[in-house]
Amino acid sequence: MANGDFKSYLGLLCGFFREYRTVLRHKSQRPPRLALNYNRAFLVIMGLYPNRCLLAKYSNYKRCNRLLMLNSASLLLPIMFAIHESTNVVDMGDDMAWMIGITLIVTKNLYFYWRANEIDEVIESLNYYESCFRPTQGFQPADVESENVEIRRWQRLCYLVETTMCSTLTCCMFLFNMAICVQPLFSDRDLPYHAVFPFGWHSSVEHPRSHMLIYIWQSLTSQFNLLSICQVDALGIHSILHTALNLKILCLEMQKLSKLQLTDLEFHAEFRRIIQFHQHLISTVEKNNRLFHGAFIAQMIASFALISMSTFEAMAAASDPKVAAKFLIFMFVTFVQLSYWCIAGTLVSTQSTYVAQAAFELKDWHTKSIFIQRNILFMISRSQKPLLYEAKPFPPFTLATYSIILQQCYRILALLREAM
Repeated sequence: MANGDFKSYLGLLCGFFREYRTVLRHKSQRPPRLALNYNRAFLVIMGLYPNRCLLAKYSNYKRCNRLLMLNSASLLLPIMFAIHESTNVVDMGDDMAWMIGITLIVTKNLYFYWRANEIDEVIESLNYYESCFRPTQGFQPADVESENVEIRRWQRLCYLVETTMCSTLTCCMFLFNMAICVQPLFSDRDLPYHAVFPFGWHSSVEHPRSHMLIYIWQSLTSQFNLLSICQVDALGIHSILHTALNLKILCLEMQKLSKLQLTDLEFHAEFRRIIQFHQHLISTVEKNNRLFHGAFIAQMIASFALISMSTFEAMAAASDPKVAAKFLIFMFVTFVQLSYWCIAGTLVSTQSTYVAQAAFELKDWHTKSIFIQRNILFMISRSQKPLLYEAKPFPPFTLATYSIILQQCYRILALLREAM
């Protein structure tokens, strides 16, 4: 699918709900494709995925991509120019929160602009089991039918979780943007975002027509930015979730291997393929860490800043319920985003250590040849080091890191509260 054209990506999105309903209704149905393909197709349709195939087929795609990213970034400049008009800490915090959020969106979009071809390789790597790894080939399906059913069940569950979460988050982004855009109707603010434009174009009294155009531009650009960060984050998080799924399948493949009556030579051949599967997963995690290093750092910094700032502003605006509610919603959105990243990273780190237990539980492995025993011991030793999605020098995406961020945010809030 990395070599598809614009029409094929559009057709994939059009058939999404049909494929989703099929998998949802039939419990034994194997997912037709990775959910990452839908995220990539959405980004292609939005003009934010300039891989080499699309650039070769459509000469104007790169120009459209640059224009869209420039438009997304241009939403930031008027907000920066307006920050000097903030008369209190609440208004200034509001402007800074939006500046951090837009900067995060632009940064991640730039990473996809630079690394689209490498992201294609990662998606193909995560499809390794479905396309290349067939350890049961040549054996009777009845011998390992329970494990085959279990593998299909986990594949279906992962597909449904990824697609349901992506659809839900996309709908939430529409509602979130609607709440932003209707805010001027219930407050004294002229625009969805506090902004300053040349010649006073943002004033609804002096320039009503230009004000209306700016209002529409901010609303549409805001919706575009929210949808783009939703799909960009979904692609990154779901690549982590699919890594956890492949680690789970790896454990099930070793359970399947234990039920087969094999000679030492046949066992060695099958276990070697499992080792290759494991090494492929390790290299995929390392590739992802290199590929998304800057995006991971931006995510950590932005999440820490947004949680701290939105919580503090909600406390500072306690006397105004409407303003406090806005910051609470902002804080909740940031919490959900960071939680999703950390939960996915925790699944990978914990599931990677279960590989050692699955290797140890191989049936009668201590009776095999010395060479086979040595390979199993090497795999047990390697699996005791968990696989981590991280961006050094920051800690990895795990629930432990999530707890540390919350603790640091609480300390900063306590310090600011005392200062007030």
